[in-house]
Amino acid sequence: PSQRKVYLLQRKKGKLGAGLGKTTGWIHRTTLKKRNVEEISGCKYIEINDDGLVIEVDGKQKTLPVDTVVICAGQESLKSLFDPVSKSGKPVFLIGGSQEAGELDAKRAIDQATRLAAVVEDAKTGEVFKAEEEFNHKIFKYIKSFMGK
Repeated sequence: PSQRKVYLLQRKKGKLGAGLGKTTGWIHRTTLKKRNVEEISGCKYIEINDDGLVIEVDGKQKTLPVDTVVICAGQESLKSLFDPVSKSGKPVFLIGGSQEAGELDAKRAIDQATRLAAVVEDAKTGEVFKAEEEFNHKIFKYIKSFMGK
């Protein structure tokens, strides 16, 4: 089990991770279950306050007593909590689709979340945790520019 109580929330109703690959999805779900991660789907994020994260599920509000919140908002950017939390003086970060919505890029979101988690105690609001551009991508861009495209 995890040393902390961890919640995994999803705005969409239904099984969390339903879109994961058939060969690996079950591994991730098993790991979460072994670590006692509480999964909640079909929720709406209301606010973050001194008591924790306020969500709404099936029309009922519930406060999760948390001290750290990581929002992976999917394909549509959800930045409504960023300004209020930032103005409160609490550290807040945008990663994955909330930082830059576009094509589905779970690898980028996971990479950014991992980089943030490694330094979250010392990170400053608004910092972006991107991996350096991969060498292959740099070569591709160079060849593309050389070809005039």
